[in-house]
Amino acid sequence: MQIYGPFRVSAAQQTSPAQRNQPQQADPAQAKPATNQADQLDISSGVNRLDSAQIAGGGEIRVDRVADLRRQISEGNYETPEKLDAALDRILDQLA
Repeated sequence: MQIYGPFRVSAAQQTSPAQRNQPQQADPAQAKPATNQADQLDISSGVNRLDSAQIAGGGEIRVDRVADLRRQISEGNYETPEKLDAALDRILDQLA
């Protein structure tokens, strides 16, 4: 039976007998031993050519600010209710 939307159903159609998929047996001679594989990340050399305009703040990385933010995150003080409210307000402003 074919159903074409909520108002139209086709006439009965011929069905075929059920078919079972049999799992293929692996040939033990071709089986590869499990190896410990590590994930790998390849970064192109184009990363080194980033234009400073692509980095927020004109390319200046404030090491003191980064260290302060890392400290706050590690101590669990970074996400405060005030910061979350401000972020939510910004998201709602963008959507409105």
